[in-house]
Amino acid sequence: MSSVLHVTDPTAVRLLTHGRVRRVLGAFLSREGTVAGTARELRLDLRIVHRDVRALCAVGLLEVVREEKRAGRPVKVYRAVAPAFFVPFSATGAVELTELGGGFAARYEALYRSAQAREFGRAHHEQGGGREWGVRLYLAPEGHVEVDTGYEGADLVEAGVRYQGPEGLFLHAETVVTLTDEEAREVQAELIRLLMRLRPRTLDHEGAGTGRPHLLRLGLVGVSREEQSGLPTSR
Repeated sequence: MSSVLHVTDPTAVRLLTHGRVRRVLGAFLSREGTVAGTARELRLDLRIVHRDVRALCAVGLLEVVREEKRAGRPVKVYRAVAPAFFVPFSATGAVELTELGGGFAARYEALYRSAQAREFGRAHHEQGGGREWGVRLYLAPEGHVEVDTGYEGADLVEAGVRYQGPEGLFLHAETVVTLTDEEAREVQAELIRLLMRLRPRTLDHEGAGTGRPHLLRLGLVGVSREEQSGLPTSR
């Protein structure tokens, strides 16, 4: 028997497509816990976690495994009914597969943009020396028209050739690269290897309470020439 529980009940599906509720259920995967302990671990309001736990129990995704006696009302100890869950796309009512992220992509994008602006602005304030930062239009050395942003008086080369902006722990690049499918697969494999190298480091730091979060965005997807032509010429 598979250890993955397929969930199709509409009420249970609605719960599992809600980001916070998934976090709460995740705290009980393959281990036991209490409402209070889970609220502390997830840094969520106790009343909210209690409400989510009751809802998860009502649809059979969470269960009480025992009660611990104490002065007053005993404390209930919960555990997920399975070590893993799966909600098929056909049960979600979503129109597109990308909707299954539950708004994560939009929240990630908003945080990424605001954090980039904050860190870049701080570095510019500290390193700019009073220079203006603005939009530039020029003929690149390779012969194509380039539109980018940079310091007034900086050499007319794009950042991909030589970066001349303020330095800090931030990196932002949105560009189109022309590759063969074989070359694109090599790039894809290289990016995947990078993520695989970073994953154990992340787990080690999270376990030790060291380091700090950094947002990382990697992406690669083929587009048509017509789709490329619809991209804005300025950033």
